[in-house]
Amino acid sequence: MQTVGSDKRSSVAAPKRVAVVLACVLSVALIGATGAHAQTGGAAPGGTSTTPTTTPTTPTTSPYTQVFPVPGAHSFGDGFGAGRGHRGADIMAACGEPLVSISWARVVYIGTHRRAGNYMVLRYKKLKQDYAYMHLAGPPVVRMKQKVAPGQLVGYVGDTGNASTCHLHFELWVGRWYRGGRAVDPMPHLLNWDSYS
Repeated sequence: MQTVGSDKRSSVAAPKRVAVVLACVLSVALIGATGAHAQTGGAAPGGTSTTPTTTPTTPTTSPYTQVFPVPGAHSFGDGFGAGRGHRGADIMAACGEPLVSISWARVVYIGTHRRAGNYMVLRYKKLKQDYAYMHLAGPPVVRMKQKVAPGQLVGYVGDTGNASTCHLHFELWVGRWYRGGRAVDPMPHLLNWDSYS
């Protein structure tokens, strides 16, 4: 069927345009994401261990999925090497915002430290990487040795330890955290995960 003032090409292209517009609208609805300065440093192992009481989960299906650790509104603060032994990147977000596991991993450290505040470290054994989450509002909602999935709730943004505002200090270590591994700049990975999470 052809409408007045149109040709065959436009009547065929119209459904395609509608499909593209719908795909764009759905993409925008599914992908929700927005510098600041925050004092922080690293924490060495040996903080006080805690045992949480809840373990909510939002599992994903792919074994290779990695997601951004702060699913809510956020911006970026100090980056890798910003001084004072800053071995990670600061992700600025409101206190109480959820924090999620970026990948399949196992909880290998939970503790408190005067600089890191409440913190935890996740290990992704297949990639030989550790991920440190620091300045959590309280103890993580996961327990030691627990396996976690990408997108699973692990804690909440806070300002504990040596932090001047609410944020997540995120570190990416190749090898083991403080046990023969080395911290690398996580920003390229964070920007990648943020682009589709």
